[in-house]
Amino acid sequence: MYDLNEVRTFVSVMETGNLKDSAQELGVSKSTLSRRISHLEEALKQPLLRRQANRLIANEAGIKFLPFAKKLLHVADEGHKAVEELKDEISGSLVVYVHTTLVRGWFSGLMFDFLEEFPQVNIEVRTGNQLFQEIKSNDICVWVGEPVNEQLRSEQIGALCQGLYASSDYLERIGMLNHPTELNHYAWVDTLKNEQNNITLEHEIEGDVSFDLPQSRLTVDQYILHAEAIIQGKGVGLLPHYFADKHIKRHPEVFVSCLPEWQGKPLPVYLQYPFGHLPKKMQTLIQYLREEAKAFY
Repeated sequence: MYDLNEVRTFVSVMETGNLKDSAQELGVSKSTLSRRISHLEEALKQPLLRRQANRLIANEAGIKFLPFAKKLLHVADEGHKAVEELKDEISGSLVVYVHTTLVRGWFSGLMFDFLEEFPQVNIEVRTGNQLFQEIKSNDICVWVGEPVNEQLRSEQIGALCQGLYASSDYLERIGMLNHPTELNHYAWVDTLKNEQNNITLEHEIEGDVSFDLPQSRLTVDQYILHAEAIIQGKGVGLLPHYFADKHIKRHPEVFVSCLPEWQGKPLPVYLQYPFGHLPKKMQTLIQYLREEAKAFY
C-alpha cells in the first residue's frame, strides 16, 4: 500500500521538476522528499524518476504511474472532505443505548421529537438494564447508576429522587405506614437488590435510616413492572418520583406516596459518549439529552 505523503511528493516533483521547489511547496526538507521518493519506488519495485541536468524527469514507469497517483490523491482528498463535512451536518446514523428505566415516559418521547426536528438523522436504540458489553467507542449511552465503561466519557446529567409508594387498597387492608421501621410488617416489591441487601431512607430531621430489605415475593428489574405490581396491591416499593408521578396521573385513586418525608438515595443518570472531537449529529443529540434530563432534578 502506498503512503499518501510519498504519492503527494511524487506528484509535486513531477509538477515542479525539482526537489527544492517541491520542498518549499510541501514544507519539508529536500532529504525528506528524496526519502519519500525512494520508499515509493521500493514499494513499486522500480524507479520512477531520472536526473537530467538540475531537473528530475519521469521515466516510462513514472509517466504511467502519474495519472493513477493523481487519481489516488483526488479520492483521498474527497474522502477527507466528506468526513470533515460530517462535523457540520446533522445527518447520518447513531446508536444509542438506553437503560430500561428511562425508556418509557422520557426517552421515547424525546426520541420522536428529536427525529422530527432532525429528519436526516437515523437512530438505532438498544435498551437493557444490565451493563452493555457490546458498547462501542463511537456510541452514546444513557445509564442509571454508576458507569463502568472506561472507553467512553461519563457525564452526570441528572438524578432520580426516590420515595416509597403503595396502592390505596393495600394500605386500607394492612394499615397506614407511619415509619420506616414498620416496613417489616408489609410486603415488599423489590427491584434488583444491591449486594448489601438493604436500603437507606433520608429524613430532613431524623437523618438517614438504613435497614434490611423485607423479604420480597416479587423481584423485578423494570420500573414499569415494578409500578404495576404496586398498583395491584402486591406491597410497598421504592420508586423514582419522576416516574411515579406519571403513574399517579393515570391512577390517581389507587397509587399513593407513603412516608413522603422519607426519601431514598437518588439514582444518578449518566450520559456516556466518545472522547475527542464529535460529529455534529452526535454533539446535537448529546446537548438534546442534557436539556431533557433537567426534568430529573
